[in-house]
Amino acid sequence: MNKPYVILTMMTSIDGKIEGDFIHTHNEELGDYFERQKLEDTDAWGNGSNTHKKYFSNESINLSDYPSETGCLKDHVICKRMPYLVSFDTTGKVLWDADKITMPDDVDNHVLVVTTECVRPEYTAYLRQTGIPYIYAGKENIDLRIALDKLYALFNIHRFAIVGGATINARFLQEDLVDEIRLVVAPFIDGSKELTIAEMPDNTRLTKQFALSSVRQLEHDGVLMIYKKI
Repeated sequence: MNKPYVILTMMTSIDGKIEGDFIHTHNEELGDYFERQKLEDTDAWGNGSNTHKKYFSNESINLSDYPSETGCLKDHVICKRMPYLVSFDTTGKVLWDADKITMPDDVDNHVLVVTTECVRPEYTAYLRQTGIPYIYAGKENIDLRIALDKLYALFNIHRFAIVGGATINARFLQEDLVDEIRLVVAPFIDGSKELTIAEMPDNTRLTKQFALSSVRQLEHDGVLMIYKKI
C-alpha cells in the first residue's frame, strides 16, 4: 500500500480538550496559528463527517433535487490545485455549499469526499453536480488503508494532516497509520467533559507510544509539541 505521510494535528487546552472557547474566543492568535499548521507542509487535511457537518454543512440543500444513478460506483476523480480538504463521510451527511472552503489567509481548500458503497446515490449525484470529487473506500465502513492509497495514487497527496474529531483520530492511531503528532497547546484549562484528541467509541484503551521530537514555545503562551512514530 502506498500512503501519504500522516500527521495528526490538533489544538488542545492544557487538560487535553479539543473543543472549547479557548480555541478562538480567548486566544484568537493561537487559533489562527493552528489553522496555518494544517497547511504548513501538507498537500491535504481532513476530518470526520461529524466535524464537517457541525461547521460546514448547509442543511437547506435538498438531495431530492439531484437525480440519482443506481449501480454507479466509480470514483469521481477531479484533480485540483492543492490543498484538499478531505471529508471522511460514510453515508453522505455533509452538504457542502461549494467545491471549496477558503481559509485561512484566503487559501482555497478543495473538498474531496471519501465515502463507501452504502452512500446514497442522490448524494453522489449532488457531489458531481457541485464539482466535488469523491472516492469509494469500503462497503459499509470506510477502510482507511484503501482511502489513503487512493488519495496517494489518484490525487498525488503525499503529506496529509488528520485534524479530528476524536473518533477518526483514534481509528488512524489504532490502525498504525499516524507517522507524526503535532499538538498546539493553548494556555487554558477547559474543565469540561469535551473530547480529547483520540477516543475509542467503545471506551476501550488505545495505547500507542510515540517519541518526542521537539518542543517549541510559541507566542501568546502556546506550545508546539511534535512526536514521531517509533
